[in-house]
Amino acid sequence: MYVDKVLTGLAAVQTLSRLNRRAEGKDGTFVLDFRNDADEIRAAFEPYYGETVAPPTDPNLLYDTRHALDEFGVLRPQEVAKVAALLVADESRNNHARIHAAIAPAVDRFNALDEEEQDAFRDVLNRFVRTYSFLSQVVSFTDVGLERDYRFCRALASFVKRGSGNTLDLGSEVELTHLQLEQTFEGSVSLKAGQGTVVTIYDGAGRRHEHEPSPLSHIIENLNERFGLKLTEADRLHLDGIAQDLIHDETVQRQAAANTIGNFGVQFPQHFQDAVVERLAGAEEFSFQLLDNQDLSEQVMSAYLPLVYGKAKVAWQEHCPIGELLGPPPKESAHLEYKSTFRTRADTGELFKPLQTATLKTVAAFLNSREGGTLLIGVADDGSVFGLESDYATLRKASKDDRDLFSLHFQQALINAVGMPAAANVSQEILEVGGKDLCRVHVPPSAFPVEANAVEVDGRGQHVKKRLFYGRFGNSTRPITDPEEIERYKAQVWMA
Repeated sequence: MYVDKVLTGLAAVQTLSRLNRRAEGKDGTFVLDFRNDADEIRAAFEPYYGETVAPPTDPNLLYDTRHALDEFGVLRPQEVAKVAALLVADESRNNHARIHAAIAPAVDRFNALDEEEQDAFRDVLNRFVRTYSFLSQVVSFTDVGLERDYRFCRALASFVKRGSGNTLDLGSEVELTHLQLEQTFEGSVSLKAGQGTVVTIYDGAGRRHEHEPSPLSHIIENLNERFGLKLTEADRLHLDGIAQDLIHDETVQRQAAANTIGNFGVQFPQHFQDAVVERLAGAEEFSFQLLDNQDLSEQVMSAYLPLVYGKAKVAWQEHCPIGELLGPPPKESAHLEYKSTFRTRADTGELFKPLQTATLKTVAAFLNSREGGTLLIGVADDGSVFGLESDYATLRKASKDDRDLFSLHFQQALINAVGMPAAANVSQEILEVGGKDLCRVHVPPSAFPVEANAVEVDGRGQHVKKRLFYGRFGNSTRPITDPEEIERYKAQVWMA
């Protein structure tokens, strides 16, 4: 087998495993690889060697990827149906000109989008095509509309590909006249039997626990010790500045929102290097060390990757299309939570003010986290839009807008709970989805520890006021009451 492209992960396993096919007279295999090295191939095979565990794939999530396309206003049902019909028509009736004419309006609407929206649309479009192509091989879909949309989207994808840039026509501009072979590795790439886990397209499970980033003070100490540097607090601020540049880069935000931390790490080195170059003028000497010393650069990147990943995801949640944060399945995580209502019972619509505490303590926990988070009020636990009507009804006043009254009440309740300095950076917006309103509350991490006033109901049904410190643990919010535990939590977040 001859390999002339980079192989990673499952692609490496699938490609090289073709050598396992049996044939009469075959007694061995040989791979001439121009692009990969043995360690890369060994790393690609390790998760699949021995026993491999694959979480189940939920086919219902295919609809999520399809609905995400509607946010851009490019697709029209009549055009989708027409193009799909042309694609499956008899060859005598079908021709490229008719297909091109039918799909041209969608291409024109795509071209009218700005560059960032075009990139986002391509990503969602390709995700739908890939997901349907995979799932249709293992699941029988009875929804003919999905097949129709898939055919249209696959055709549209070929018209909206990213530009190829400065490429060469190998047939006319390059002629291969000499080939030099050099052996770069000889030996075994054998593996130890173990157990690996395959990450499916979608598995329907909640967010996995991810390792906490190391405190930044420890990162600086480790870099100084390992590389003999004399990095100071000023150099750490330089690294923090690079991280902040990345966190506020919308491309990085999109990639963090759409990928696991492992996949996010594939493009992170390029983003990191670009950010370092941008900061050259401010810290030229250290920046050149990061660019010239690969070991140093890799150490810094590995330390900052989790931080940038988490904060970029939260930053994206502040302004992304709201459909990306809704279910099914519910997308709640360490950085995203749903609340059906703010101050009324979801089943009866009855006013019950202590319910506000559940929402406000979640905000307080997000304030006390490294990355912050987003709270959606008016969204049920299953990710469907419940709406704010019952909350509106308890605040309604003649000649006043329901949305304004709700926003003002929420803001005042938040100030009463955590204080004005902590509440100052919390933003909110009312959005309409399917004829129902919801409130997106974006909570950046606080620069200082925050305690919250809470109203809880005791065993006798009495309302008891408490002032507590809340933290975020995985997908849940919990009070921390032990003083020593509180100090340890604060040290992890604010003394890093």
